[in-house]
Amino acid sequence: MPVKVGLRYIEVWKDCLETAVREYEKEEQKQRQIVFYGPSYFTRWSKAYGMKPMAEVLRGKSGASCVINRGFGSSCAEHQLYYYDRMIRPLAPSVLVYHFHGNGSSFGYSAQESFEIAQRVIAYARTDFPDIRIYLVGVHPTKKDFNWSEQADAERIDRAMRNFAAETPNCHFVDVLHYEPLMRKDIFVEDGVHFDQAGYDIYADLYREVLKEELARF
Repeated sequence: MPVKVGLRYIEVWKDCLETAVREYEKEEQKQRQIVFYGPSYFTRWSKAYGMKPMAEVLRGKSGASCVINRGFGSSCAEHQLYYYDRMIRPLAPSVLVYHFHGNGSSFGYSAQESFEIAQRVIAYARTDFPDIRIYLVGVHPTKKDFNWSEQADAERIDRAMRNFAAETPNCHFVDVLHYEPLMRKDIFVEDGVHFDQAGYDIYADLYREVLKEELARF
């Protein structure tokens, strides 16, 4: 499959992923934590966007800090694969919460092509860290209702991810699309795609539920 994107610089958004990655590399590379890896749903879960940071609201059972946010907005699965060696491998995560879906179509990738690339990210993580536990995050709801075709596509890729997780050891599917509390239309910022603080409060509740056993280890 040919690479269809600029891996360091995204012309369509005038954005440099390399800059974002270098900023992360300046941080302490704490290992064996719960690492969130993916595009802007994770990136925006931070003070930079006026939100309570992920690491502050998702804590271990003891109250310990145990979550690392490695979201970089505008990225697609191809970017995530390219930067895996620098964004994920140094952290040696015990848990990887991975979301790839969303931006692939902007760069010419079909949902299936994006998923194929995402499976390589997961394969790398499982090869590097055989005991890692993967949480594969599904399609997110938006303020605007999906049309019939979009809903069918969303259900199709979610089903593929669910089946993949069921067939992959230590891999779990996170069903965001059907999480009832996130179906409200008043929890989004102006773009109608990303959550406001109320939305992130609910999003945090979802992950506290999904990651209950993982958070209990810290």
